[in-house]
Amino acid sequence: MEKLHSQHSETAAHRDNYTFAQPGIQKKVKALEELVSRIDEQVHNHFRKYEVEYLQFAFRWMNNLLMRELPLRCTIRLWDTYQSEPEGFSHFHLYVCAAFLIKWRKEILDEEDFQGLLMLLQNLPTIHWGNEEIGLLLAEAYRLKYMFADAPNHYRR
Repeated sequence: MEKLHSQHSETAAHRDNYTFAQPGIQKKVKALEELVSRIDEQVHNHFRKYEVEYLQFAFRWMNNLLMRELPLRCTIRLWDTYQSEPEGFSHFHLYVCAAFLIKWRKEILDEEDFQGLLMLLQNLPTIHWGNEEIGLLLAEAYRLKYMFADAPNHYRR
């Protein structure tokens, strides 16, 4: 029964993603921004300094569930994990995106202009990623989930 309820709430959450103005995705992007501001204030402030909005890169991450950012072999592994997580696509994906963003921390902080940051964030060098990289990403996402999921005020301002 609990799994059925979880699947129903997952489906309802997805509906908001694909209606006019996509409010579900916009909420998820905002939640990512709030979470990153708590996890890594330096990266968050770097985006603010160069006027990079999370919507400019993370909208695609949320809309396509990272499918365009990762090789197919990694997407399959990632989505398999989402299937095994309660509300994996609608909830755990937030932590995966935060972990994915922080994975590129050094490269982000090395970019010192708006265009360079957007070029990096819209074309991250994951072409050679495999099981090891996606495994590390998922491990970090689980760590973030366990730190923040049961304390949602940690990522709300």
